[in-house]
Amino acid sequence: MPGPAAMAQQQAQFSLSSFDPNALKGQFDAWVKTQHPAVEVAVAALGSAAQGVFIGYLLGSFSGLESTQNPNASNNPQVSAQLQALQKGGPWGQARNLGVFTGVNAGLSLAIKKARGGKEDVWGSMGAAFGAGICFSLVSGVPNPLQSAITTGAAFAGFNGIFYQLSQAFKPAHDDMEYAQGKYMLEMLGLKKYENSLKRALLTDNTIMLWNNSALKEARIPPGPRLVILHHLDTYRNPSAILKPALPLPQPPAAA
Repeated sequence: MPGPAAMAQQQAQFSLSSFDPNALKGQFDAWVKTQHPAVEVAVAALGSAAQGVFIGYLLGSFSGLESTQNPNASNNPQVSAQLQALQKGGPWGQARNLGVFTGVNAGLSLAIKKARGGKEDVWGSMGAAFGAGICFSLVSGVPNPLQSAITTGAAFAGFNGIFYQLSQAFKPAHDDMEYAQGKYMLEMLGLKKYENSLKRALLTDNTIMLWNNSALKEARIPPGPRLVILHHLDTYRNPSAILKPALPLPQPPAAA
């Protein structure tokens, strides 16, 4: 029979082997989602800020090495000025700047998304980038801080808007296939503007025949459109009538 020391060592080895960081992260994320939205926003901002600090410190260290290994940089006034601006504050200065930018951007992105009922589009992305750009400029210590903050925020917002639109243009179309029938039905009923509500409430095509007033209300669809949708679905499902057989829902046209 093993002694107390051996048993303690076996228990320690078992605890280390059973430790799953992904499961721990999943439990933490699930806990955060049950908290007040302000807590969720703060956690997202702090997590992204920590990543930004780490990356900023690495970039600051590499830029310092580059300046010492490139003697020709001092011969070029423009290059020298750019390097001095980049190296201002050293690695920790860049860590602070990038940490502030990434933290504010992540926090504002989530706050804007929650304030708009879960809607994500280019305007929310640009708004978060604008606020992050302002904070980045203010902590960087540039001259004329007010003007620089506005121009920097506008520049970040513009670039972020362009990148967002490009990412949407190259986004695979198969992501919305599970909502194709529901979206087609809304388009026929003149309710196309509520397509995003289906995705927000996970009302996929295989749930259409289960839609009821409470489900559509959870999707934040107003009462009038809810009645139109339910009346339309009643013509295709047959809960009790014997002489009126249920009809199949029309399929969306095939993509060209």
